Amino acid sequence: MRGARDEQADTPRALGDEVGRLSLLALLGEAVDAAEKADVLLARCDDIDATTAADARLALRLRVSFAELQRWIDELDLAGREAEVRDEAARLLAFYLHLLTHAFDRRIAAAGHDRRAIRRRGPLTGAPCARLDALRERVSSWVR
Repeated sequence: MRGARDEQADTPRALGDEVGRLSLLALLGEAVDAAEKADVLLARCDDIDATTAADARLALRLRVSFAELQRWIDELDLAGREAEVRDEAARLLAFYLHLLTHAFDRRIAAAGHDRRAIRRRGPLTGAPCARLDALRERVSSWVR
């Protein structure tokens, strides 16, 4: 009889772990999509002197997306390797949020403190978007 109770206790935990893994995978998918859009936008802003209102609106939408994704990822109750991926993804999302927050601030650039220059000072530990994609693939392999 006791064995049946232990199995029942393990079932909700296993189900919770699987839901957490699938949630992390879905959020990483959204993060990769947003990061790709941000990379294109940031590259375009580096290439031209005056940014457009459409670029500023897109940057604002992406900032909101990154902030929401970061909050959702931070709230996932994960352990072990999933927690490590969650923490790295949260840092990468914060990095994009930082870049987009300061991408249109010309006063900082004029003062010689161009915060977008962090992208050119390199070397970064790898392209953040590529790293988010690698994290997504890693979690995807756990789900299969």
